[in-house]
Amino acid sequence: MKEYERKKEGKSKTYRMLNLYERLNKGEVRSKKYLSTIYEVNEKTIQRDIKELKNYLENDEKNLRTIVYNKNKKGYEMINSKGFKFSDKDIFVLYKIILESRAFSNKEMDRILDILNSQCEDNDLLKKIVSNERLSYVPPRHNKDIINFIWKISVSIQKQKLVEVKYERQDGIVKEYKLKPLGLVFSEYYFYLVGEIIGKNKNYPIVFRVDRFEKYDITEEKFFMPYKNRFEEGEFHKRIQFMYTGELMTIQFKFWGDSLEAVLDRLPTSRVIKYDEKDNKPIIEAEVYGEGVKRWLLSQKEYLEVIRPKKYREEIKETIRKMYEVYK
Repeated sequence: MKEYERKKEGKSKTYRMLNLYERLNKGEVRSKKYLSTIYEVNEKTIQRDIKELKNYLENDEKNLRTIVYNKNKKGYEMINSKGFKFSDKDIFVLYKIILESRAFSNKEMDRILDILNSQCEDNDLLKKIVSNERLSYVPPRHNKDIINFIWKISVSIQKQKLVEVKYERQDGIVKEYKLKPLGLVFSEYYFYLVGEIIGKNKNYPIVFRVDRFEKYDITEEKFFMPYKNRFEEGEFHKRIQFMYTGELMTIQFKFWGDSLEAVLDRLPTSRVIKYDEKDNKPIIEAEVYGEGVKRWLLSQKEYLEVIRPKKYREEIKETIRKMYEVYK
């Protein structure tokens, strides 16, 4: 074989292998016949390519993927080598949750849903089930692509590096801060960074909406967080409502609305401690951030009464008085 022919063949194989990997990694399921047609080689060559790619994946101890032949789809696909795979029912549930979150721009939502759809055994059926909901999807007002930025924030948290930020507050004022990034949480359509402002003497974390950052520079300056004091997103989420923090406190209240179960689910730290001796209404105790939970407590109208702490009860009464003045 002439030298230029060998170079041409080598380039062709490199392209073929990379393109094949990309296709399978995206979730495509392809037959040898299809692949031999688009790459303009015979099926034996495709079989060798698949074997080489399979060996490459399985020889990497950190990699959990392999390539198998799917008899139902009559083609090769890349799967988790441990056998874990979402069923169509699992994917449908994820599809619904992600759509209902309304967390992403149209572009990012389409990409996520297309990837999920590609993993289905019967993707035509899934398309039919959710087609109307997908067409009606309304992104958040900012409509920004945020997935890459969320990953950048996660890296700064994991590496415990201080960040210099420029942030637009709710009132439109732009502020610059130096932060300790502690955690990342999602609530009510938005992702939030939980952090501490360097130089501010506050004994509770501050919450920043991710899409409002105008600048987020990771410095080389590290901060130390003892393991016992580490920020735990799950524990934080149990105690916060509507992403307003305030003082962490233990409150008690009586509730006589429609669903006690819904209240206990809404406030994960809550529990019924007793029933009132006079009216047999349940008295609930919960550890919460006071400012955020106040909004939820007031939303329960006349079916809830805050009992303790006394100071917090007075705050609720004052808020109700101000609300009444608006409607006089």
